[in-house]
Amino acid sequence: MSDSPDSSLPLPAARVGDADRERAAEQLRVAVSDGRLDLSELDERLTAVYGARTRADLVAVTFDLEPVRSAARPLTLRTKSGTIKRTGIWTVPAEIVAECTSGTIKLDFTQAQVHDREIHVQASAKSGSVVLVVPHRGWSVVMEDVSSSSGSIVNKVLGDANPYGHTIRVTGGVTSGVIKARHPRRRFIDWLRGRPHPNALTS
Repeated sequence: MSDSPDSSLPLPAARVGDADRERAAEQLRVAVSDGRLDLSELDERLTAVYGARTRADLVAVTFDLEPVRSAARPLTLRTKSGTIKRTGIWTVPAEIVAECTSGTIKLDFTQAQVHDREIHVQASAKSGSVVLVVPHRGWSVVMEDVSSSSGSIVNKVLGDANPYGHTIRVTGGVTSGVIKARHPRRRFIDWLRGRPHPNALTS
């Protein structure tokens, strides 16, 4: 008689944590500001969100509140040999065009205000660099549609896409430059002392 579990039984539902609940709660608050929910509905749904134990519980509360795609014009950044940075607090549109001849374009999303769940970055690096810096939690980067002649395409953002987080989809190409996605680096003093980045995921 086999002791192995019955493969015909359904798998247990995926559990959610506090970070997942907070992202769902923020989605509800945005819906109130957009006029898609009233305050009484917000209270009712927040109670359900903070009592949720599985992803299915959260989806049941937020399924009709997919984020409204931003109508803002694409952000277009072009440089021939200089450096362009978007860092600190800045508003991220749904579409970004980053064209770099031999300089550097850096997009730092760690403190940015992001309203869209998915962001499309159309990147081009002839001999320069396009660098994306994303938070450790709740973000994913997809580089499945980027071509390279003799340059480098580097994605150091590990982990699967989070259904309640943000996804950056990168398209475009590299001639002899670099397109890279990474997490924030540790401070030098933290590196010397062997401390992890304060926002890094720990086991």
